Amino acid sequence: MRRLAAVLLAAAMLAALPGIVCAETVPDNGDWFNTPTATPAPDAFRFREGIRWGMNQQQVQALESTKMTVQVKDNLSILRTDEKVAVSRFTADLIFMFRENRLLMISYEFRNMSGTDDFNYLSEALSSLYGVKTPAEPMKIKALMDVVNPYHYQTDQIRESGVWSAPDGTTIYLFYYAADAFAIMYVSPELGSRVYQTNGL
Repeated sequence: MRRLAAVLLAAAMLAALPGIVCAETVPDNGDWFNTPTATPAPDAFRFREGIRWGMNQQQVQALESTKMTVQVKDNLSILRTDEKVAVSRFTADLIFMFRENRLLMISYEFRNMSGTDDFNYLSEALSSLYGVKTPAEPMKIKALMDVVNPYHYQTDQIRESGVWSAPDGTTIYLFYYAADAFAIMYVSPELGSRVYQTNGL
């Protein structure tokens, strides 16, 4: 009887083994719902009227309704509005800067601004859009501008400079560039990543 019982027990264990093996290889249904998915890339930065980085002059002019004057030198070109445009509760000169006919930088220039209240107001407005402002180096601003518009700013006149970052890597600078004038400068990720000459470093 003991031998028969042992044989029956062994047979029962062998019969259950395939089921156990199968149970271990069947995936949990929950795994299908936990499969990682790719995180969407941040939306590309869009300026007023839907203008985007990399556009050429004709594309920008087709979108920006304000009449503009063109300046060209070698592979650099600048579009400047003939009239001031509305920015927040102010007006400013609007400048689009291109290298090899690709839009790489945009700036608003506010002139004849005697007090600091307007500057601080725009600083807070930019923080409401792009988060906390961090200090910016005047030399970095000067180097960025020199890539598309050489000698437009003097380093020793740039002060109270701050910078914000948009999700796609666009950087936004606010700074004084003269005693009574300041600017908001938007820099494409492409330009911001290679501003310095690093040959031989």
